[in-house]
Amino acid sequence: MKKLLALVLALTMVFALCACGQKAAPAANEPPAEKPAEAAPAEETTSYEPMAFKYSCAEGVNSVVVANVTAALEKVTEYTGGAYTFEIFPDNQLGSITDVQESVFAGAPIIESVGFDQLGDIVPAFAPASFPYMYKDIYEVYDLAESEWMSDLQNEFAAAGIHTIALGANGYRHFISTKPINDAASVKGMIIRMGPSSAAQGFIKVMGGTPTTSTWGDNYSLLQTGTFDACEANLEALWNGSFYEVCDYLSLTGHFVTPCALIINNDIWNSIPADVQEVLAQALSEGLRGATDAAMENEAGYIEKFKEAGVEVIEPDKDSFAACVPALFEELNVDTAIYDEIRAAIEK
Repeated sequence: MKKLLALVLALTMVFALCACGQKAAPAANEPPAEKPAEAAPAEETTSYEPMAFKYSCAEGVNSVVVANVTAALEKVTEYTGGAYTFEIFPDNQLGSITDVQESVFAGAPIIESVGFDQLGDIVPAFAPASFPYMYKDIYEVYDLAESEWMSDLQNEFAAAGIHTIALGANGYRHFISTKPINDAASVKGMIIRMGPSSAAQGFIKVMGGTPTTSTWGDNYSLLQTGTFDACEANLEALWNGSFYEVCDYLSLTGHFVTPCALIINNDIWNSIPADVQEVLAQALSEGLRGATDAAMENEAGYIEKFKEAGVEVIEPDKDSFAACVPALFEELNVDTAIYDEIRAAIEK
């Protein structure tokens, strides 16, 4: 009897549980229950593989180029949520332009600031873009950067192993010297420190001078001891180098713009996601243009500083320097037709 009662009780509980688990059918005129709203999909977030880069340049830590490029790179770090970081090395702290360039070619994650003349040594077709008096106005550099000619040339830079991220210019280049430079004839017999490129060295050669090169930090003592008669750079660099203490003359030749091409290893560039490439290129282009604006705004002030320091400021015969440019084409065996191509690209 006890077993029978237990069995009846167990069956009763099973039926009760089954009844509770069933949904009641809706009445004939009762609308069906609405489905619960689906949760909105979570907002997608993009994550980037961490990458650490170095930025190397010859400009000083307080230069307008370093300030503007640093700010541009910070935007990229912010855009990538901190995944892309950039360590800044001004004043050739990583080595000379040539040494760092070799590291870039070897695959080091470095963004290097080089001159247009260095680019011309890598891809000869670009060389005339660095020649003296190529630009009627410094801002034409940005027209060249956006031209189809420059876009087409990227394939040649890629084949050489680099990618040019952005082009800009940091003021005009002038001579500071221990002897007056009034015209191209004044250069004859002078020893002048120039950049290492064939265009910079060749320009002095065709005027009858002796070009040489050196580490930027050594120029002060080399001018002071008379080893060099002159060197050239933009006004900011000449002033910050304190050359007014050892040179009596500043010749405003404006023979070169101070070009700034930011390059990176091509394989590394191709490993960067397309959206980050776009942000990086735009930020650096805008940063370089900001540096150009600042350099041009500051030129008059630097000239006054040199005068106050006792340096004689010379307004030279620029036409005599420009007249030497055809000889530079011949010296470097460069077809003058490329000059016409570049001018057409700029003006278009």
